[in-house]
Amino acid sequence: MLSPRRILITLVSLSLLGLALWFSGVENVFSRLANFPFWASGSILLLFLVNLFVVSFRFWRVLLHFGITLPWKVASRASISGHVAGLFMISLFGQVLGRQAVLRNYGIQSIVMSALAAYERVILALVSGVLCAVGAIYLLGDQAIAEFMSRISLGEIFLVATGGGLLSLWLGRSLFEATLTNQALSWRNLGRVAEITGITLTGVILTQFCFVVGIMAVDPAIDFTHLFAAAAIISFAAAMPISVGGWGVREMAAVYVLGKLGVASADALTVSIMVGLCSTLVILMTAPFSLKKAEMLPLKSPPKPIVHSVADIEKIAAWMIGMITAVAVFFQAHITLPGGVANLNLADPFAILALAAVALHSLFARELPGWRISRFNLGLAAITSLLLFAFARGWMLIGVTQWALAGRLIGWLILLGYLAAGYLLVAHAGKHGLRRFADTLIATAAMVIIVQMALRLLVVWGMDTGVYLAYNFEGYAGNRNAFAFQLLASIALLLGYINVYGKHRDSGKKSKRTILIPALLGILLVGVVWTGSRAGMGVLAVLVLAGLSPWSDRKIVFWGIGLAIAYWLGVWLLAQGSGGVQSFFSTDDSNTERWVTLVHGWELWLQSPLLGAGLGVFFAQSTAWLGHPQVIHSTPLWILAELGLLGLTVLAWVFYMLVRQGLVSLKTSPANRSLLLLLAVFAIFGLAHEIFYQRIFWLVLGALLAKPFTYRYAA
Repeated sequence: MLSPRRILITLVSLSLLGLALWFSGVENVFSRLANFPFWASGSILLLFLVNLFVVSFRFWRVLLHFGITLPWKVASRASISGHVAGLFMISLFGQVLGRQAVLRNYGIQSIVMSALAAYERVILALVSGVLCAVGAIYLLGDQAIAEFMSRISLGEIFLVATGGGLLSLWLGRSLFEATLTNQALSWRNLGRVAEITGITLTGVILTQFCFVVGIMAVDPAIDFTHLFAAAAIISFAAAMPISVGGWGVREMAAVYVLGKLGVASADALTVSIMVGLCSTLVILMTAPFSLKKAEMLPLKSPPKPIVHSVADIEKIAAWMIGMITAVAVFFQAHITLPGGVANLNLADPFAILALAAVALHSLFARELPGWRISRFNLGLAAITSLLLFAFARGWMLIGVTQWALAGRLIGWLILLGYLAAGYLLVAHAGKHGLRRFADTLIATAAMVIIVQMALRLLVVWGMDTGVYLAYNFEGYAGNRNAFAFQLLASIALLLGYINVYGKHRDSGKKSKRTILIPALLGILLVGVVWTGSRAGMGVLAVLVLAGLSPWSDRKIVFWGIGLAIAYWLGVWLLAQGSGGVQSFFSTDDSNTERWVTLVHGWELWLQSPLLGAGLGVFFAQSTAWLGHPQVIHSTPLWILAELGLLGLTVLAWVFYMLVRQGLVSLKTSPANRSLLLLLAVFAIFGLAHEIFYQRIFWLVLGALLAKPFTYRYAA
């Protein structure tokens, strides 16, 4: 009997495929399929046949790397069997079940098959994700790429990331990190990963060439590089574990992406279906080899144990993804596209990878992520359903817009990725991982301030640094209010852990933290002031008052305030008479524009108070009011205008659950103190700005709410 999950996956595939056929016209698609060139279909079949050999070879090498020595014939049969099973169910389950059906007689347990499949999928997601990102950036155009690179210097990224990492290690380097570095970064392991990555890259390129050949058959005039970029995006979407054999998702992606290149929807759908049919045909052609009855002779020696346990592999991967995301989240830029302004962040690929990892674990372990709030998964599902419903309403009113689809709907998936990145780290590394996550985020935020301050002083002193410096003190966030929010989130973590940082001083032991923590707090405080964000400074005052409460280490807070004043005065003296670091408040024009967005947002809500106008409606209509696209400068009002009272009720319920958790054991729990302070930052700052889609909020939230695996069943 089919499980509810498999039924849901099948319905997703059929629904998306049916929607693509309806959108493109069934008769047009079938007519083009009948006239599809023979040379193209033959070439696609040959490419898939070669790719099947490459994937089987990769599986054989992965087995060897994990100490499992099997003949090539056995390993290839198991690999093909996995592909056959994947035709009838979600590919991940099919891959594991099909392989296990062949290898069970060799004493290989199913958990090992699951671990190996997860290992392959993580590398596949990373390789195809990078190619997808490169393809997407290329399709944006050279101007957009140049604009992004002009705003963020690779040298500055390296300087901040390296400095923040070293400062974090100095603040609290652990034995686990030392062991992790020695084990994971050994030349032997790096060589193994590089080998599997190279084989995977070969297979991904072969798959993408299948799409390139298909597109050339229907529209040979398209530039080859554009074809390959589009193929990278489509093949990545098809590999996502949310459908049966990629059906439905592949077709929708092809229609959308190829439509940007001027390919008719019927032609795009024809190519996608033909690629899917050829892939299926190759598997069916090789199925007799994997399904034939053969004598399963025992091996001369039993399989060796795997080199690392499943838990070790997962912990190492989770630690690296979480820490890299914590550093990279500070680097983003706003670029102008034909459909509006897009926000690109260097941490986005790692967030997507984290989301894929959580999905893989949920599928294999058959358990949802474990949070310290029992109904948080339900809350996330409710928010997702709410955004889908609002997107449908907006679609009916104004059609599909880039802002609603990419900025809001797909943007929510990116936010879930950031939530997953924080969750992965703490779920595998526990309380210690949470504190080291806080150390890394705080240290990186401080390094951003130091580097930006130093570069601005050099310019004041007449030196040509050759780097882009925005008018306002905005770090690498592309907006001073966004940068202020990043710093406030870091301050919330520091104040939440301030008693932990002050333990050495209270015990009478001399520690580097005695000086380092107040110095870092002072840097973060003065950084918020330098942004000139009025909302940021208002929230900062609230955080400082919270830091002076009885449950906090007030001596560190007082030292931090004193050092912040000293930093500000010192930099002001160094830059006096020639501008400097300090940003000034917004002008009257900016204030007027903000008020106009609030007035029109309120009027838009009154038109549909219960369900809201729909996702992206305000942004689409704002050009008529302001002369250019703009968002509502208030998170609650944005929720009311586009999601209605229904949306406000759902989000208020989730927020209430978070606040209630933050109030538990407030005096003894650094995580709950940090959570409550983070929620205060979000609630107050959101009154004057739309910050629901601030990545760092969801990253920190995921880390603070994650329940470690070792304690998940203790209660």
